[in-house]
Amino acid sequence: MRRKDREVTAIDEIKQILKDSHVIHSGFRTDDYPYVVPTNFGYDFNDDNNLTLYIHGAPVGTKRELIQKDGRMGFEIDDGGQLMVPKDPKQNTPSFAYRSVMGYGDAELVEDPEIKKHALQVILAHETGQKLSDFDVSEKTIEYVGIIKIAVKSYTAKAHGGDDPEFK
Repeated sequence: MRRKDREVTAIDEIKQILKDSHVIHSGFRTDDYPYVVPTNFGYDFNDDNNLTLYIHGAPVGTKRELIQKDGRMGFEIDDGGQLMVPKDPKQNTPSFAYRSVMGYGDAELVEDPEIKKHALQVILAHETGQKLSDFDVSEKTIEYVGIIKIAVKSYTAKAHGGDDPEFK
């Protein structure tokens, strides 16, 4: 990471960035150019703070076809950011506050109904702020939906601004 001063390494801060963010930009390999698609997501950390991401979608489509060929992929998640307007435009130029997590991992198409149910509960809990146990996912939904599980191999987090006194 070039800007070490913006690197976020504390796991609790990284978890907060993920909690506050709602769209993952997933990049998949093609023969010519990357295929990037935004979706909602959910996530789990195990006891060793290894990250697993889950995304959902139709049971057929381009991203599923690409994963079948090669599951290696990259991702970017951010909190949407916010323009930072200087208090004195003559002294400073505008900037942008943001928090993000980026990385790569191995994507797999999930067929196991229990893992699909867990993934859907994780996604719903993340998007709504409720508990996993609040969601009873129907068998029909589990059968139909396409779930992609991403075993994250590496990730970094970065944050900039928002509390700079030079900006409003």
